[in-house]
Amino acid sequence: MDLEGVRSFLAVAKHRTVSKAAASLYVTQPTMSLRLRRLEEGLGFPLFERGWRGVTLTRQGAYFLPYAAQLVRDLASASEVLGEPGREGPLSFATVARDQEDQLVVGVDSWLTGRMTDAVVDTFHAAAGPHGFRITSRPAPTLIDLLGLGHVDYAVFYSTGTGDAHRARPLLRDRMVLVHRADLVLDGEQESAVREALSTHDFLLFDNPVLTHHAHVTTRLIDDYELTRFRVVDDLNVMLSLLRKGGTISILPVSAIPPDLRGTTIAITELGRFPPEITIDLGWHAGSGRVAEAGAFHAAIVAAIDTAQPAGKR
Repeated sequence: MDLEGVRSFLAVAKHRTVSKAAASLYVTQPTMSLRLRRLEEGLGFPLFERGWRGVTLTRQGAYFLPYAAQLVRDLASASEVLGEPGREGPLSFATVARDQEDQLVVGVDSWLTGRMTDAVVDTFHAAAGPHGFRITSRPAPTLIDLLGLGHVDYAVFYSTGTGDAHRARPLLRDRMVLVHRADLVLDGEQESAVREALSTHDFLLFDNPVLTHHAHVTTRLIDDYELTRFRVVDDLNVMLSLLRKGGTISILPVSAIPPDLRGTTIAITELGRFPPEITIDLGWHAGSGRVAEAGAFHAAIVAAIDTAQPAGKR
């Protein structure tokens, strides 16, 4: 994706006219228009609607906007960290990361919580020592990309169902459960009661991670339970706050639910005989010098999971 095109898109979204946006970036209006056209062609959808009052965001453009802003901000932050030593501002990467070159880099799906992350940390702490490994938290598709690029040695993530991570072994099959306010009493074995609850409450649907990364699970849930009432959220804590308010319900993998959730105003209900499941995998980079240890790490993580109350079933 053309970074200049993304910056141009943000400038037009801010100033609402191509001419003012072009002036803010010190480029000509034809150059700005060309950048926008190329970006829209690359994305495959229009970002703006043009009218005599200027430009307004399309529905797709409004959805794309926060991701574009985050991309530019992340790159700017990385540039600051990677600055030359001695420059005013944040510590340089060389200063922060010295003595870390030989660390084992382990990726953890940003949607895993509690027991699973504890198992990963315990395993690599025992194998590499407290200073011999580093954890990076990213969404599953990003971790798969980083494995392929050789940036991480190992990663634990929810399977995306795409087969992208060829060097991976399942750790467990994590079951999906209903999450709702505690005053809603449900028997997950009674499918009619579950369907009624889902039809009379707003279903909290995670925006990017689930809609895009785990579409095979989301699509099945929507089809099987004929969901029609949605509220879209993009943060687990926001979802939990909305659940506490009542009138909402959701379905999540057990390992994505904070371990201290039970006993609060939020309840968890097991689904019936055939609950949907999602696999949690351990993936590794083929070029890592520790590939031979993949089997041992897999066994150690599984053992650490079994030490706690089981989150899923293998």
